[in-house]
Amino acid sequence: MVKCWPLSAVLMGLQTLVLIVLAGDLVVVGATGGSDSGARAITEGITVLVLAACSGLLAYGFARRRSIARTPTLVWNLLAALVGVSLWSGGAHAVGAVTIAVGAVTFACSLGVPRYDLDDLDESDEHDASQQ
Repeated sequence: MVKCWPLSAVLMGLQTLVLIVLAGDLVVVGATGGSDSGARAITEGITVLVLAACSGLLAYGFARRRSIARTPTLVWNLLAALVGVSLWSGGAHAVGAVTIAVGAVTFACSLGVPRYDLDDLDESDEHDASQQ
């Protein structure tokens, strides 16, 4: 099975970057009065920023080759694909198509990462065990 560590890390990093930009936009719109409810826009921006942090942690996990990031990434990207379908059916065809594509590709690539197994020793644990 091909391991897709780098591609999964890059795709999750891309999602993180998009979420950070979206969060910044929401906060700016809310702070400058460009929304009907400034407080609501700022709250949504903070929520999206928290989601960006979660996505960033998954990207970091893949960059460090930690298979524990696999399952949350699968769930994350399944939900991302469903959001893309919702965007598509709501009339935002281009954004919906891109969201579906990125979610599906990241999901498929993350399937190539080995499962997290509690019985497996970490690399540092193996090194420590060999020295004793």
